[in-house]
Amino acid sequence: MAFETLPQTSSKKRRIMIITGDESIIEQIQNNSNLSLIKSVIIESKDNDNEFSYSSLKERKQILNQRRPKHGSLTCVICGSPALGYNFDAITCESCKAFFRRNALKNPTTLQCRRKGGCEITLETRRRCSACRLMKCFNNGMKPERLQRAEEKAAKRCIIEQNRILTLQKHVMNDEIHQVLPSTSIDNLSTSKETNLLHLTDFTQFQSQARRALLTNEDLRRVETIQNSYKRRIELAAREGLPWDPSVYATTLLQHINSRSVPIMRLLTFFKQIPEFNQLNVDDKVTLIKYNLLPLNILNSTLSYKTETDEVMETDSDVPWNSSVIQKFHGNEIYLRIKKIFNSFVRIAQYDQRIIQLALIILILTKGFSTDSDFDEPILNDGMAVYRAQNYYTELLWKYMETTHGFEKSTYIFIELVVHFISWQTLEKQLRLNLRKVLSPTDMNELLPIMRSLLHMS
Repeated sequence: MAFETLPQTSSKKRRIMIITGDESIIEQIQNNSNLSLIKSVIIESKDNDNEFSYSSLKERKQILNQRRPKHGSLTCVICGSPALGYNFDAITCESCKAFFRRNALKNPTTLQCRRKGGCEITLETRRRCSACRLMKCFNNGMKPERLQRAEEKAAKRCIIEQNRILTLQKHVMNDEIHQVLPSTSIDNLSTSKETNLLHLTDFTQFQSQARRALLTNEDLRRVETIQNSYKRRIELAAREGLPWDPSVYATTLLQHINSRSVPIMRLLTFFKQIPEFNQLNVDDKVTLIKYNLLPLNILNSTLSYKTETDEVMETDSDVPWNSSVIQKFHGNEIYLRIKKIFNSFVRIAQYDQRIIQLALIILILTKGFSTDSDFDEPILNDGMAVYRAQNYYTELLWKYMETTHGFEKSTYIFIELVVHFISWQTLEKQLRLNLRKVLSPTDMNELLPIMRSLLHMS
């Protein structure tokens, strides 16, 4: 609407134009102005052709009063209950509005009337037949395209917000990784298959939590419990029985592979003490163990590394792991790459062993962790339970690190841990492929069952 004043005097003209759709403004002008000096222009839209009409403000107010709905007297055209206004182009109550929103875009064949149509829809009967209720909505002018447009707008807003968050996360992660590891190629990482761990570096989420109280007393107790569980793994695994005598020296490649079953069984005993892991679906636990456990051996070994002797020994009675076997069977180049990754993990373990212990739990709970493209990893029966467990321990790790070491140092450690493990995934895949080529059918038959399963040779 547009309002303009007529000249107040013959010597001086003053003209003010107000364009508004707010009826309260019209009432204010009426109450505080000389109506004889005001006229209004009413713009109506009909069939995409604008029609213009002129009237005095008093006449306009009468028209508006006639059009304005009396909310107390509105009745839902669907069920007859009191209504509050227009919804999807029809006067309806909140119940019918919600019903239309839920059902308007559904396939019509999913709603069937038991009485072949014609059911009476009232306040008392509206829940008895969804098919007839929806048909009555359509017959009374409710338009599903309005709902569709609203849904499309909401979906578009959601996509825009998700893209904004992902872009922000990518910039944060890229900046941090370039600061921590300038020689690392982020482009190479982003195009590699081994990127399942990158979602763990959600630093925007961590930053938003930075101001809150971090570790609670319950969190502290859980971290202590995890540390004690890790120490107890050797004793508990010995009680259950080990598939290989850890005091026996391995001389052949087959024996070296079988000897790795000892730290693997001990690590599995550690995971069995974690409540969230132990409560998972049985088949899901088998899948996570079969596809995730073996690559964790390198990370687990850092907790038993002896700097003085440059050896990996979990107990004094164990035979030290002979790393020269890697150099002998896989070549010097691969050996040096493994050593470089191992040393990066050792630095973190020597800085704080609890970080590695928590990281082991997070990684065993990572779906899609395996890089073995020759075998399809089964779909989890209860993927949400695995996700919730991993999310809990990821947050616990971050809270522990930030409380203990501060945000900047925690960011450095977290990124270094993830980036080097992605590199290890690629390398570990190559080691498995090499073993499949070197081992004869007889050797494969002599592999311990646990190793045959983890190497996907069964």
